[in-house]
Amino acid sequence: MYNPKGKPLKELPSRLLPREKLEKLGEESLTEEELWAIILGSGTKGFSVLEIGAKLSSLGFEKLAQLPLAELSKIPGVGRVKALTVKAVVELCRRNKNGENPKITHPLQVVELVREHLKGKKEKLLVLTLSAGQRLIGLELVAVGSLNTVYAPPREVFQPVIAKGGYMFILVHNHPDGEAKPSREDIEFTRRIEEGANLLGLELLDHIIVADEGYFSFKEKGLI
Repeated sequence: MYNPKGKPLKELPSRLLPREKLEKLGEESLTEEELWAIILGSGTKGFSVLEIGAKLSSLGFEKLAQLPLAELSKIPGVGRVKALTVKAVVELCRRNKNGENPKITHPLQVVELVREHLKGKKEKLLVLTLSAGQRLIGLELVAVGSLNTVYAPPREVFQPVIAKGGYMFILVHNHPDGEAKPSREDIEFTRRIEEGANLLGLELLDHIIVADEGYFSFKEKGLI
């Protein structure tokens, strides 16, 4: 371990301090525990910031993302405040990984995002979860139907939105062998989902139907 006995940072040679090392050699020169040390800023009673950083580094981002806040805060030396910092950093990294988390401002963006997910000869229903700023934070397949129909109970539509902490969401389904035009059932289903969303404090931003020759946006047509 970098600082095995928990020696305070002020007792380390200046060349070994994470901030000074970053300034002189660049961020690429730092280990993950040193990067966490800079982010967390200080240690806690009995644990140096580098020891805490080493523990976080050993868990890895995937595990840190999965750990509930309450469990993360119980890790020796972490506590509630540092656990909140870790969760915020992990979420920022997740949102910006490989350029993901785009802001959704037009139905055509959605069509491009879901095209690969809708391949095949069966209708599929997708839910895109958005933040209050209309940034994509989740894309879930919630139902697979037949050639010309698909349905999901409202609870299965809302579940991924609530689980992701979303505010807005967009429904998308395809018409594999048909026109991008809503059926009577599509319109009724959209109405029920919109009513349920309002009761839950959520906002159905759009329902988009995708077909080979184009798309149909309930929002653009004034149906939402």
